[in-house]
Amino acid sequence: MAVVGSVINGGVHFVGKLTVPRQLHPEDVKKMRAVYAPRGETLSRAVAAVRSAGAVILCAEPGNGRRITAVSVAADLDLTPRWLVIDEEDIRASLYCDERMAYLLDLRESDPEVLPALGRELTGYVAHLREAGSCLVVLATEEERGKLDLAVEPEIIKLVASDAREVFLAHLSRSYSREEALSWAADDRISGALVTASPQDAVQLTEHVCESGHRTPQQGVDDVLAAYHNWEQRLRKWFEDTEKDEQGYQRALLLAVATMENSSVAEVFAAADKLCETVAIPYFPGRGLLGPGISARLGAVDAKHTNGRVEFTRPRYGTAVLDHVWEDRPFFQPILTTWLKELRGDQPADILLRLATRHNQPHLVLDTVLDWSERDVERAVGMLTAAAMSDELGRATRSRMYEWARGNSESLQPVVAAVCGGPMADEFDQIALTRLRHLARRDSERVRGAVISALAQLVTRPRLRVRALAEVVRWARSTGRARHTGLRAFVELTALRSGEERLALMPNSIHERTLIDELASGWKVSLHASESADEAKKAAVSWLEQAALGNASREVVNRVMVATCQSSMDVAVLAPLIWRWARAAPEDGVDREGLCVELMRGIGQQDGLTPGISPLSTDDIEKVTLWES
Repeated sequence: MAVVGSVINGGVHFVGKLTVPRQLHPEDVKKMRAVYAPRGETLSRAVAAVRSAGAVILCAEPGNGRRITAVSVAADLDLTPRWLVIDEEDIRASLYCDERMAYLLDLRESDPEVLPALGRELTGYVAHLREAGSCLVVLATEEERGKLDLAVEPEIIKLVASDAREVFLAHLSRSYSREEALSWAADDRISGALVTASPQDAVQLTEHVCESGHRTPQQGVDDVLAAYHNWEQRLRKWFEDTEKDEQGYQRALLLAVATMENSSVAEVFAAADKLCETVAIPYFPGRGLLGPGISARLGAVDAKHTNGRVEFTRPRYGTAVLDHVWEDRPFFQPILTTWLKELRGDQPADILLRLATRHNQPHLVLDTVLDWSERDVERAVGMLTAAAMSDELGRATRSRMYEWARGNSESLQPVVAAVCGGPMADEFDQIALTRLRHLARRDSERVRGAVISALAQLVTRPRLRVRALAEVVRWARSTGRARHTGLRAFVELTALRSGEERLALMPNSIHERTLIDELASGWKVSLHASESADEAKKAAVSWLEQAALGNASREVVNRVMVATCQSSMDVAVLAPLIWRWARAAPEDGVDREGLCVELMRGIGQQDGLTPGISPLSTDDIEKVTLWES
């Protein structure tokens, strides 16, 4: 598990282990391969199946090593792994086919209703992958595999969970010497815990050992195992000892520290006061003047303050506290979530995400986003982004975003748009574009503006630029409700500048054929549409000016503008625009007339019905008066 990113939109930080990393960099793959401990010939069989047929199905329940096996297959084949996620509206567009890639498809992330249709696409898809030197690795349960309507089924490798002890040793040996790792594994209490542990449990136990800092089990095995068991015995005893009414503030303070750990003393005690107010617990008498000071009060909940910051004296104690309260006191859950929503800062949002993930309750996130969309948009965007990219919550969250995008909530839809323009699009680009397409059909100016803002983020990313632009042009060329948004978006995006003040959509070279074609289509429709023509002409002039000034390639702009002229009607719009731009230019030494000549010549070659509009020199321009009429 890993963090989505250090910052998600609007400066909202999420520091917990919220999502599985989807972009796997070479170093990530190397680390995963180094700690992989397969049973028997699982990996070699999977690699052989891919070499033979271009695909393999890894069949097992989640938690049995499907993910690390899939990545290891890619590593052993020297291919770059990339996760696929299926868009419910366009399965084929979700199936990418670049060269030397290992595409990993986890069926758990797809709507069960699309699985039959997905299966029908896979046979042809695998054939295309093989031509590109790529492959497909499918992760499925028996039930999911059975729903695929496959014409030709790839080899099925039924995974058996790796031995927990081997997983423990493999992971611990990356931080400890082999001898130290063996000494931990040989400890009776550790080996006893590993007997019933899953591979994921073994990894978690390794993390507890590393966090303890102890090199041998004799130094700290008790604390390691207590943390591994979520401090359950310690917490159960503590709550039994604090049953009296006058100890209510103590419990409130425990929850406040668990929620606001590493915050200032003032913030922690303010959170405790707010919880007391919420559940009508009396404050301690004297309001700080009487009774114990903060050190004693924090000590009573196994916490301390250092340099003005509050923290527990036990590792991962805060998470354990919240899990214990959540599971042991279900009637308190609504009050706890209401209190968390009202607190400021990043930690409460992180806690809500953790609770939703750990206890498989996506509604905690979705209800919070619904609430915050009315009064705290930045946090709503941050939380929805993290949940949408989460392995555990992702499918349910993305499905709800789809419903919201098609609905009528003007407060929620800008939040969905912002998420689709943020980090989620880097991993789920087709999913993001589908939701933006539905939002583009809304009549609300607020929603339309949010969609265009999201697109402005997408087109500045090299991998997404063409896909996002193609979607916009598709809207602009349609006759549906998205047309207006598409036309406005195209014009605004063509004027968008990157951090270097360069036009964001300007191709880098004439070899970016797909981008040039999409731009030409966009210029064509926006220059003809009455609602966008005036602004589109201003944007086109800006492109001409950038080329004339040397801030953009003249050859590229020439190629784009010439490609826009697919008919005499296109020429009738663009050629006069170019002519007037060149004639109206100031005397500043910039060779606009030369660019005008180049463009006219190219347009003339493009359209055989307009032979007179290709001047061969700047002298000819002075003689031509057709464009003045």
